[in-house]
Amino acid sequence: MKKLILPLFFFLLSIISMVAQECTPWFPFSEGTKFEYSFFDQKGKPSGRIAYNVKEITQSSGKYDGTIAGVFYDKKDKEVNSFEFSVTCDDGVYRADISNFINPSIKEAFGSMEVTVTGDELVIPKVLKVGESLPDASTHMEAEMGIIKMKMDMEVTNRKVLEKVSVTTPVKTFDTYKVTSDEYIKMPILSRTGQSIYYYAEGYGQVKVENYDKKGKLDSYMLLTKFEK
Repeated sequence: MKKLILPLFFFLLSIISMVAQECTPWFPFSEGTKFEYSFFDQKGKPSGRIAYNVKEITQSSGKYDGTIAGVFYDKKDKEVNSFEFSVTCDDGVYRADISNFINPSIKEAFGSMEVTVTGDELVIPKVLKVGESLPDASTHMEAEMGIIKMKMDMEVTNRKVLEKVSVTTPVKTFDTYKVTSDEYIKMPILSRTGQSIYYYAEGYGQVKVENYDKKGKLDSYMLLTKFEK
């Protein structure tokens, strides 16, 4: 179950179009953009992938709303499930419900139960600056069906922009901002505390994520492996 937990990863790619350029460099607010992330364990062995498609972008009074479709594949490249989520960009600031950043396989544990989600949005400003701190975020998910109840909590704290570094992915080599955060997730049968490192490339957004356990050992990582507009 632990290996199913993925990082907060949907601050993705590009400002390829003029719409994206007017909004944020940390997500592709451009209809028809397709991109893919591959996941690996600590030894570099593939453990799954997620393919995304920007289905629709709407604009109103300087605010952009996006509908994103995703398909999650397991380590055998078998489709597990498909899903959609929403993102917004308001005055250049990217915002999204943190519950969108949880592996779809974990959400699938809630089955057909009606899920209530509360908490803070995950925020990233239009301009990142080395040394700055970013807002914390948290979410609480609760599902109920008859006598069956399930709860899940997730917290993301201590988000900091550490430095600028070069990162190589199958797409290309990027100049990136290195951002760290402490992360905690709790479910009835699982709790996990660790740290994640995110690498953001201007014009593409998030291109790599490294996940470490509470002892500081690499647990898994994710790379941007495909991108097309």
